[in-house]
Amino acid sequence: MRIVSSSTENNVAGMTGWKPSGSPAPRSTAPAPAPGPVRPPTAARERKPALAALALLLIAAGVLASVYLQMQAGNRVGVIEVTQHVPQGQQITDSDITEVMVAQDSSINYVTWAQRGLLSQYTAETDLVPGTLLIGPMLTTTPAVSSNLMTIAVALKDDQYPPSLGVGDTVSAYYVGPPANSNSSSQDVTILLATTVKILSLPVGGSSDGSANNVFEVSVDKADAMNVLAASDESHLVFTSGASTAGSGNSAPGATVPSPSASSSAAT
Repeated sequence: MRIVSSSTENNVAGMTGWKPSGSPAPRSTAPAPAPGPVRPPTAARERKPALAALALLLIAAGVLASVYLQMQAGNRVGVIEVTQHVPQGQQITDSDITEVMVAQDSSINYVTWAQRGLLSQYTAETDLVPGTLLIGPMLTTTPAVSSNLMTIAVALKDDQYPPSLGVGDTVSAYYVGPPANSNSSSQDVTILLATTVKILSLPVGGSSDGSANNVFEVSVDKADAMNVLAASDESHLVFTSGASTAGSGNSAPGATVPSPSASSSAAT
């Protein structure tokens, strides 16, 4: 008779305890979790101190530029801007200009808005187009060009014009000589040719022998230009100081010009 231990009986009865090694282990029916993303390895970040210094330098430059512009914005001046086309030689009027504000710059000779009252003394040195900021070199003291005026050159003897004559002076022009279509024995006459002859340039020097080689450049009305030129060609042109209201007579008006007889004898 085989004796079975109580432990063996218990194991057989409860189907627990040791199992043969060949028995397969029970498997779970739950799905396996999906694998997570794999992060690739990264290299250590390289520090670049030069780029950092450059960035700081750019920031500092921007701050300084902003401060400079703010300072300049508070240091502005009103200047003259041309709004209409102004031809060369013409005077600039109030209707041709306006005021604009610009930053002060000592290297640019702006004509300021406060100086606009002086424009009546100047004319345009060159053609001025709208949008031009007016500066000193664009202006000249040359008389304004008029459509009714003409610039001519005349020759006078030393005793046919006032010795104190200067550029910009206005004189009267006379014919002093024999009447037209008359013989040499006829008495000289004085005929007013023009009352507003403006001196533009003076001769280089006076003549030593009284010959008519003192050439003046003058501005005269177109209606009077031919008579003035004719009198100059005949050496009978005389200038007097100032615009005269005298018409005609037997002597040239004014104490600074010779008498008709003296002019006639000089001409002969």
